[in-house]
Amino acid sequence: MQSKVKVEPRTDFSRDPEDSAFAPTPQELERLLFAVESSLQINKRFQFFLWAQGVLQNFIAHSTMLCLVGNLDSRSYRTDMFSTDSVANSDAPLDPSIQHFVELALEDWISNGRRPLLLSAEAQKLRASEPLIQSLWELGLGNVLVHGSGELRGANATLFIFGRLERAPRRRASDIAEILMPYLHFAMYRSQLSEREDAANRPNGLPALSLREVQIMMGVRDGKTNSEIGLLLDISPLTVKNHIQRILRKLGVGNRTQAVTRCLSMGVFENISTSPSGA
Repeated sequence: MQSKVKVEPRTDFSRDPEDSAFAPTPQELERLLFAVESSLQINKRFQFFLWAQGVLQNFIAHSTMLCLVGNLDSRSYRTDMFSTDSVANSDAPLDPSIQHFVELALEDWISNGRRPLLLSAEAQKLRASEPLIQSLWELGLGNVLVHGSGELRGANATLFIFGRLERAPRRRASDIAEILMPYLHFAMYRSQLSEREDAANRPNGLPALSLREVQIMMGVRDGKTNSEIGLLLDISPLTVKNHIQRILRKLGVGNRTQAVTRCLSMGVFENISTSPSGA
């Protein structure tokens, strides 16, 4: 009698879920629904930033996001940057190295058929000679996911570049990006539209200062040093310096004295009675 070969049941279930299609658990479905519903309430840039650094982190955990809004085909677009390291001002010009990376990422995304572009830090070593990868390494963005509004053409298309992802993006991340992209697109579009309307109604066409920028300018107005302002606001002197540089560019002035004068003429301090220490 021929002996039967005993087949042991497979016990290797170690496949990384990141390589699998997105099959949300009930808890993830609940979070996804909340992310979608809350995105519909976004009308301002700061609301978009809080949403991206809040519920969106459950699905695309990142620390830096670059957003392109405009006509991507004609390369006529505006680039906005959001970062947990330093919330970049929407009106401050991007560093040339960042803008160069954005241009390369857009080209590669289009060449990829406008499908999610997945760039893992580990795999980048094998493609080190490519211009996009070289630029990526220079910026230190690590794992990156790039996706946009697909086949949408015209002046209102969008592209999102998520940098410094917690883990290398693979199949699951690609699926999530496809699901959330319409909501990212419309949230960003509404915030941009609102910013344009606010700018049109603002005296002298000058951009508004954020609350943090107003707090810093109050310190400057009171003659405080960067170190003193940083101590009051619990931020580093270097962060204060970076904020002031952006404020100068934003107001179109060359020094701190001119910035204070411009703020006074704009009535920036009129509705805020607290000093930086009271913030």
